[in-house]
Amino acid sequence: MSRTVLVTGTSSGLGRATALALAERGHTVVATLRDPHGKDRTAAEELTATTPSRVVVVGLDVRSDASVTAGVEAALDRVGHLDALVNNAAYALTGVGESVTSTQLQDLLDTNVVGPQRVARAVLPHLRARRSGLLVFLSSGAGRLALPTMGAYSASKFAVEALAQAYRYELRPLGIDVSIVQPGAFPTNLAASQVQGADTAVLPDYGAALDMAQAVVRGIGSAFTAPQPPDPREVADAIAGLVEAPAGQRPERLSVDRFRLGEAVEAVNAGAKGPTDRLLADLGLQAAVA
Repeated sequence: MSRTVLVTGTSSGLGRATALALAERGHTVVATLRDPHGKDRTAAEELTATTPSRVVVVGLDVRSDASVTAGVEAALDRVGHLDALVNNAAYALTGVGESVTSTQLQDLLDTNVVGPQRVARAVLPHLRARRSGLLVFLSSGAGRLALPTMGAYSASKFAVEALAQAYRYELRPLGIDVSIVQPGAFPTNLAASQVQGADTAVLPDYGAALDMAQAVVRGIGSAFTAPQPPDPREVADAIAGLVEAPAGQRPERLSVDRFRLGEAVEAVNAGAKGPTDRLLADLGLQAAVA
């Protein structure tokens, strides 16, 4: 069955790959970009040129309540209804914790955490009215495991995990599914466009932490040079699989990483699920997790 899906952050990376994969599989995609008539114009034109009958481009900045409201209304005007939302828009902020300024952290959380909340709140009234639908939240392997110099980014994705998991419990009785996708490291522009902690004056004392961070980079680099390196299409296809899955049968979490980080994330997922489900059952909340 063809579905209509709004995907945020489609100018490049996993968002773009997801929009194209969904369109290729016969779904209608509302691809949102911050500035489709300005700096994102080329990306917007490429998206619509690839599958013009399946991709609708809409301007939407997840950092602005007004932009999100207007963007979702424009999407509904053009496609009629939405079956699913893929909350993908985000960016990476790295550096030892002390080098990250309060302003930088506030901006990161506004984009990576408040942004998905803004879009979910704009879309949910329409899904609730239909008593069906799907929210997909893009987390990360770093949303389950914190690594040196990735504390700020991990904090944003840990927050997304909590936000999405609570939504899953709350929305299931209304016929709306919620799934969390946890990509590992993929060769996208996320790393290339990452922001560094601005207070570089503190760095001379952090040689050991920076050495650990370089070890992480080398480890990720080895995956990229493996005989079958990670491909962003793996994440896009996983998300498309969630969109196409029967209602009520979508998993709570889906790790997409064939390498060591993915194994660790899956272990954390499995280790947390049993005790969490037992706690909810003890509280009489079986209906939320059934």
